[in-house]
Amino acid sequence: MRACSILLFLIASLSTAGWSRGINAAQAPQSSQPSQVKPPAAVKQEPDELRQQLDIDAAALSKIPADPLIQPDPLAPIFRPLDKLSDHVAQSARLKFGATYTFLNQYATTTPDATPHNQLSGRLDFTGACAAYDHGSSAGSISLLVRSGTNIGISQQFNLSDRIGSGLYLNCLQGGGPQEPITLNVLYWRQDLLDKRLSFYVGKIHPNEFVTLSMFNNDERTQFLNGANDGNLAVASDGTYAGGAAVEFQATRHIYIHAIAVDTEGAQQRNIETLVDRKYAEGIELGWRSGSLGEVYRHVRIGMWRDDTKNLGSGYGGGFGFDHEFHNGWTPFGRFALSTSTGTAIKQVDGIGLARVHPFGRRRDMFAMAFNYSVASQGKHHESVFESFYRLRLTQSVNIGPDLEVSIHPTYASKAYTTTLLGARIEIIF
Repeated sequence: MRACSILLFLIASLSTAGWSRGINAAQAPQSSQPSQVKPPAAVKQEPDELRQQLDIDAAALSKIPADPLIQPDPLAPIFRPLDKLSDHVAQSARLKFGATYTFLNQYATTTPDATPHNQLSGRLDFTGACAAYDHGSSAGSISLLVRSGTNIGISQQFNLSDRIGSGLYLNCLQGGGPQEPITLNVLYWRQDLLDKRLSFYVGKIHPNEFVTLSMFNNDERTQFLNGANDGNLAVASDGTYAGGAAVEFQATRHIYIHAIAVDTEGAQQRNIETLVDRKYAEGIELGWRSGSLGEVYRHVRIGMWRDDTKNLGSGYGGGFGFDHEFHNGWTPFGRFALSTSTGTAIKQVDGIGLARVHPFGRRRDMFAMAFNYSVASQGKHHESVFESFYRLRLTQSVNIGPDLEVSIHPTYASKAYTTTLLGARIEIIF
């Protein structure tokens, strides 16, 4: 899910942009951090695809005020004109834009022979949403995500996670393979019907927007970095960006049904021409939620999928996930999925973790740790990954934090070994 996992995302919940979300399901990847602040009883519904989260949760997140360590923001004079322009365009033209730039430095204590230990990289995420019309009971909107990844000071072909032999994408900001200079990851039309309880999405989508999404265990820019946490690698195509469609139906206040169909040959760097090959993954998820983020939020979901692929054959599987926030802010969560040996590269992922929202009373900070065990369809080892991070809201427009990953027996390494990755991350919110 990887990036979940996202979509799609960025500045919508930040007070610098002053935007809020509507009431149905939406996009993925930005900070999924709850707060002790109770959201208002009613939130205006309007199409807004800036984040890869369900609308009701995103609307609650948009009400959480930032709690920067340094005030006033040193970058405010630079970003203030952009904020004013963004607000003006949002009000006058019903267009919303957002962007973040994320720096990540990772150092691996142990690597295979002749492999560099360090990788410094950056990623730009630019999102946009246009509300085409809104007639109250129905509405239409367009969303997009454009992304650009760059290695800094080293070859653009270098990928530390791949060179270590991991099958779990230890750097989801890059994913697998070389860096991509610019890609159109998401571009779709959203159609809302039945007082916006029913939504259809058609175009280039990210399945983690709609299935397996966790509010505490997602989004590689601000939370966990590895693929087992940023989505679920045992769910086919969960982390891809490809042509397809999705449906969301809010059956009751607590129960929803989501379904997706996506091209298994598609990718973020490709267009949708492979749709004609008729290699698709289909999935459905049933979920139950209660409470509000920061107010004993609970979320349980179960899903099934099947797919046809060009190189991995056909397969099927299922998964389960949960998040349970307690009054004190501690939140246990888990993801479990099992599939056939065909149809996906990873056939089993079991993960359990613990998050602490508003640590030390800081509303935009977050601390979490998790352990994942995985089984690859054709790998040499069963890989386990432990990861922990802390996200600190340094200023109104900057998040920083350390990240620690321990990869035990990387899936595709020639021999079993353990390596630790020490990471530092900076996210600049434009």
